[in-house]
Amino acid sequence: MLRKYRWVFLGASMVMLGAATYIYYIYDPAAHSWFPQCPFKALTGLDCPGCGSQRAVHAILHGDFREAFHYNALLLPFIPYLTIGFGYRLVKDPDERLMKWRRILFGEYAIKILVAVILMYFILRNMM
Repeated sequence: MLRKYRWVFLGASMVMLGAATYIYYIYDPAAHSWFPQCPFKALTGLDCPGCGSQRAVHAILHGDFREAFHYNALLLPFIPYLTIGFGYRLVKDPDERLMKWRRILFGEYAIKILVAVILMYFILRNMM
């Protein structure tokens, strides 16, 4: 059933992504209180690995990459990584070379490295 509505889901996702992009371009999350706050930070007072992502997205959309890096250093490298990951899902018949890169970038060891990087970022950003 999902294959039948694949293009509908893709279209709806693109519309939602466009709407979110517009909202984050127009409104600064640091200046408007109606943006969602981090529940982890509210409960513990610590910055989670995702804290600052909304402000970083706003800065990226305005071309201020230095400020975006200041808000959340992991977001800049993860945007292309996630884009590549979603791109792999759109390829219908991947060849062997493409499958090799998919295993390298999104295989078991890559996920373990990714989790380790996120944990180290969480620890280091709360120590400073």
